[in-house]
Amino acid sequence: MRNGLNITGVSESVHEFRDNPQEAIADFSVTLPLGRAAGGPAGHLECRTRTLRTGTLRVARDFTLRHRPFGALGKPSAGSVPVLPTAYESTLAAVAACVLVTQVNGYTARGVNLGGLRVRARGRLALGADGRPQSAVPLAGLEWGCTIDCEAPTELLESVNRLVAAFSPNHQALLDTTPVLVSVHAAGPTGPSEWTRVDWAPAAGAGAGAGTDHCTVEADAVWEYGSEAVYRTSLATADQSRSTGPWTVDQAKQMLGIDKAPNSQEILLAALCAEVAELLEVEAARCGTVLSGHLTASGRLDTRGMMNVLREVPSRFHALTLDLAVTEGFPVAEAAELLGAALCSAVIPATLLHPLTVDIQLCRNGDQLVATSSSLPDTEALRDEITRRQQILNSNS
Repeated sequence: MRNGLNITGVSESVHEFRDNPQEAIADFSVTLPLGRAAGGPAGHLECRTRTLRTGTLRVARDFTLRHRPFGALGKPSAGSVPVLPTAYESTLAAVAACVLVTQVNGYTARGVNLGGLRVRARGRLALGADGRPQSAVPLAGLEWGCTIDCEAPTELLESVNRLVAAFSPNHQALLDTTPVLVSVHAAGPTGPSEWTRVDWAPAAGAGAGAGTDHCTVEADAVWEYGSEAVYRTSLATADQSRSTGPWTVDQAKQMLGIDKAPNSQEILLAALCAEVAELLEVEAARCGTVLSGHLTASGRLDTRGMMNVLREVPSRFHALTLDLAVTEGFPVAEAAELLGAALCSAVIPATLLHPLTVDIQLCRNGDQLVATSSSLPDTEALRDEITRRQQILNSNS
């Protein structure tokens, strides 16, 4: 054990993933009931994690992720009711937490004992004239910075940080073009109806003529032990701010049953669901109708890509899907039209679909060791370099 992680068996896992590819795949999903009454108190949007499928196993996941609709920043709620993050804050939290646990794994594999680790992620959310998120404009100015406490050489820190940019799944999802496949079906007592695919794209000309108003979205994740971290989030405009947390994030530990919280992929899926559900409600109200049912978002991790076992397998969180199940009797075609309209104006799907560059910093003892940017060509070149080295080693063995 090092840093609370079991570091044995990694080489055996590589061989197993080559021989049994299905064992490398983990499918995560979350579900959000439509309607504020179903979603939670005071109009909150409430997601529940669903069973994790990892290889040939099914792992029970029972966590709730709550979001508040985007609106006035307001003041902290009275009493014991916590202030909840918006979907945009959780998107940044998902990136920060994923980068953090990838850092922990990277340093652990290199034999580094960590004294502390912190990752802050930040971005700008464009606002329209009504003070709400600008339709279909991706998050801008994305960056994350890592502060580390350890005794390792600077060259090793720089090397691990470079690898993290190439293999952190949620970071990679920002860099790459990560589409979301969307469908609608009617949920009935005898099972779902035929699924209808929804084609969508960010609204044409999104952001054209947009004002300069924006809010700063930030997430701050602090390592606790092993794969567990605590994060806080904040939203800030020029004249007011609001913060939330602390919240816990933890990696799934298969059948051990000791998971403490959702993981960073589930947080990202919940953020996607929450934003789309809020916009879907707006579209339904505009058409004078009410939708009932639930949204389910899912996505996949493939360890073969995350460990570069197979170069053609993506290291990013991928195969993202969003399915709307409407109550039987509601026209599926109408539901598909409403969902398509909501997606076309959503920020998070547009952010995932748009290839981005992310600024990266690494600091230790107040000294900045790394200040660079990360793009898909950069990380693809690194994976190519690693693959060439592996091929040379294999040919010489």
